[in-house]
Amino acid sequence: MPKLYLRVLSAAEPIATSEEILEGYDIRVQWLITENDGSVRGFGETDQRGLQDVADPNVDWLNDPANTTVFVPSQFVLSVGCQVPGRSTTQIRRALPFAVEEYVAADIETMHIAHGPIRSGEQVLCNLVANDAMDNWLGCFAAAGVNPGQMITDAELIPRDSGSASLVFLDAEVLIVHGDEAALVDRATLGFALASLEVERLHCVGGEPSDMELGQMQNAVTVEAVPFGEAGFIQYLADQSRGGSRAAINLMQGVYRAQRQISKGAARWRSVAALAAGWLLVAFIGMAVHGFWASSEADRLEAEVFAFYKEIFPRESQPRTIDQLRRFVAAKLGRKLDSGEASAFIGLTANVAQVLTENNLVTSMSYTEQRRELSLEVLMETYDEIDALKAKLAENGIDLETTTAQATDEGIKSQLRVKYR
Repeated sequence: MPKLYLRVLSAAEPIATSEEILEGYDIRVQWLITENDGSVRGFGETDQRGLQDVADPNVDWLNDPANTTVFVPSQFVLSVGCQVPGRSTTQIRRALPFAVEEYVAADIETMHIAHGPIRSGEQVLCNLVANDAMDNWLGCFAAAGVNPGQMITDAELIPRDSGSASLVFLDAEVLIVHGDEAALVDRATLGFALASLEVERLHCVGGEPSDMELGQMQNAVTVEAVPFGEAGFIQYLADQSRGGSRAAINLMQGVYRAQRQISKGAARWRSVAALAAGWLLVAFIGMAVHGFWASSEADRLEAEVFAFYKEIFPRESQPRTIDQLRRFVAAKLGRKLDSGEASAFIGLTANVAQVLTENNLVTSMSYTEQRRELSLEVLMETYDEIDALKAKLAENGIDLETTTAQATDEGIKSQLRVKYR
């Protein structure tokens, strides 16, 4: 599948008329289209109007965001790494703005935070970009008919091996990448920048430092030179991203997540799908009304049964659940309740339903008759809720066993087993 790569060379400045009507964006951008094998189909540098010609709306492969990648210069992005407290991925993600706030001078509310993988106890890598910059870039691309699936900082694709630094020669500037740091310096000051580096190798892309510049380094270094392709720096970045040699943070996260465009063929089925959805909604409403009535009737009958038992046995211990009531009645009749009957499943299910909170979500449930055991998968917010659930069920003579409990993006996913004592 062909790929479209864009490298923004400037911010996207909105152009408006005197009546404050948006006419377009002032932007310079490089573009590159590669074939399936990575060979170059075409490249160039253009503005928003020229970008509209590149992004032909009749080309099907451009409808898939995965086929379009945007490279953002590192000077627009602040990269930080920090330790963030939290036991689950959700907790850590919520705490990220407070953890990175100290690294920015602007209001954190005006910044977009894109993060790498989140693992409890490990440092989280983040890229921060001004919301205005993201809004204008994506607004410009949308107006030109471009639907990118990835926006990656160019410095993240530059090799940064231990004991070496990478230099990318960009006309009158040089991008220096060393460890977790990246800086764009004028070519005239490259010698002073090299004097602060203590490395054994220099990985140079698109050029090499002069002997005078190398002479300012503290020790002799090995220079490894890699030329640009015919399309320049954007082709080098495309090759690096396609090779997958280094994981990069996609800036298109959260509110900026890419949306797959609907093809013309799929659009023709929208009216049919809408009509079907309408009928399904009517059917769902009907089932909901019937379910509400059935639930109300069940509650009414349950209340009558409890009231009747209390009237007959006013001085006896009063049951709190339907299952307890059935056991009490069976005992009064001199008959032991068979726990292998279907009521065991109903009783376990009813007791579990009563002690679960609105924050708990049951994602799966199964019942084993031989063991008279109910297996559940429940999504909770904290580990403490498992202990609370166990204590509540124990009051009703039910044992709870936790098979597994692990933190996920949605919360604590727990595998539970419940059965009567």
